[in-house]
Amino acid sequence: MMKPQHKTHEWLNGRLLEAIALFNTSDDACLLEDGKDCGSVGECAMTHRLAVHLERTLCKHGYPNKDAKLAIDCEYNRHLGGLKEQGVAADLEKRVRKIKGHRLKEYPEREGWYFFSVFPDIIVHRRGDDELNLLAIEVKRASNSLDYELDNIKLHLFTAPNDGSGYGYALGASVIALDTDEFGPRCLEIGRLFVDGQCRYRAPFLAREPARLPFLKTPECGFAL
Repeated sequence: MMKPQHKTHEWLNGRLLEAIALFNTSDDACLLEDGKDCGSVGECAMTHRLAVHLERTLCKHGYPNKDAKLAIDCEYNRHLGGLKEQGVAADLEKRVRKIKGHRLKEYPEREGWYFFSVFPDIIVHRRGDDELNLLAIEVKRASNSLDYELDNIKLHLFTAPNDGSGYGYALGASVIALDTDEFGPRCLEIGRLFVDGQCRYRAPFLAREPARLPFLKTPECGFAL
């Protein structure tokens, strides 16, 4: 059985920070260095290694076990036997359409809503149901995009209540691979944290990035109510 305190966003954030520290102090940190005539390695390689460290961290705390069969999956595109999809109302549909470059499919059961398939970089969950939707992570290289809008939309939707608009994950996190010298030592760092569909933390290095979406404009991120 999973302890109630281990389902909280505070506890999960602590485990993510542990995993990030392991990545940054291991040989995996070399993935952030430039290659010969090229930049750092692709995000998939970094994502995989972060997932390995996260799995080891959770194992240290007793998970998975026979009563809490957690899985740490990369690019997991299944939900209750079907494809993992996210639904958006018309206002967000315009933003997603612009980023993805094509129109989204209309929800037949919900007028004015649209959906698109998603492949979260890392999730901590129990496969087959929504009872232990714990942590959703999106990883992005700073050299590609420091504050990728689609990732923020996805994390907003992953952590929104599981009432038809989201999946109810306890915590969503954007992890930024600082793979340039602009921000100091090269490392992984948390860029944003999402709880209940709202951004509850914004890293100082994102302070100058525009916050175009309402769920980013929270008091925790320096915006007045």
